[in-house]
Amino acid sequence: MALRIGIVGLGFMGKMHFDTYGRMKHAKVTAICDVDPKKRAGDWSGIRGNIGGGGRRVNLSGVRTYSSLRDMLADPGVDVVDVTLPTYLHARAAIAAFRAGKHVICEKPLAINAREAAAVVTAARLARRRLFVAQCIRFWPQYAVARNLVRSGKWGRVLTAAFRRFSSSPLWSWQGWLQDPRRSGLAALDLHIHDADFVLHTFGTPRSVTAHGGGLKAGRLDHILASYDYGKGKLVTAEGAWEFAAGFPFSMTFAIVMQKATLAMGPDLKLLLHRVRGGTVEVKAPAGDGYGHELAHFVECIRKNKASPVVTPESALQSVKLVEAEVRSVRSGKTVRVRL
Repeated sequence: MALRIGIVGLGFMGKMHFDTYGRMKHAKVTAICDVDPKKRAGDWSGIRGNIGGGGRRVNLSGVRTYSSLRDMLADPGVDVVDVTLPTYLHARAAIAAFRAGKHVICEKPLAINAREAAAVVTAARLARRRLFVAQCIRFWPQYAVARNLVRSGKWGRVLTAAFRRFSSSPLWSWQGWLQDPRRSGLAALDLHIHDADFVLHTFGTPRSVTAHGGGLKAGRLDHILASYDYGKGKLVTAEGAWEFAAGFPFSMTFAIVMQKATLAMGPDLKLLLHRVRGGTVEVKAPAGDGYGHELAHFVECIRKNKASPVVTPESALQSVKLVEAEVRSVRSGKTVRVRL
């Protein structure tokens, strides 16, 4: 039997998740919830994002629609609540879903701050329900393959690693919430957290972090560059920025230098291995994207009533804590010890 999914929040990620479930055998969207009557009627033409194109009209026949999350949580035909609301609403919605006896899939970041993220983790544990956080880069084929190659040690220890994620300014969000630091955390928490999380996933917890930032206005963090301390002989950095002008193409790239080879992914998402002794080969990665792989993984975990071995609720909380440490470093101008 297919898991019955209720999606709350029909913005860019809500649309992505809806489309992804539509291609799956063991999951079906049975309900959606949004405050916008146009979206509840299937008019998603106004939805925009930094990848994946624009919105469209959607056939919602057979899908129950709600304007109130409370009403959707009372629907016995919903097994799993997929929270794709603006970040500042994640914790409230997830905790309400747990109290209603639902499992939760929550978009990243888990919450707007570590305190609220910890409350969600606790609520999941008390409710004895599953919590999965959509840190999609852990599941993105090229990143997953790169992590496996790095951790295998086949090409020697890592000397340097640099991750970048650039985008035009996200001016498309509902009521401009992405531009409000109190509702989104700006580029550090919304965009850069992808790479901060992958750094944790691949290299473990750094001793400390030193970060610098800038923005379109004084005090804003639209661009952040973090350097993680893993001891002498290893330099790991991650840079996230979204202050670029409209039309600037989104890109996510990385380069990992090991003793015997450099592994790199460019904007075309091709994963190339450049060997020190000469020769470059393309490293094949599975088809698909991180959204498809993560949601299929979460659905399978729920069906089998097991935790995810890839992303735990605690690891999602740690990623929020790491970004908060980076922001403190930017604000103070000092290196900050990382305590997760």
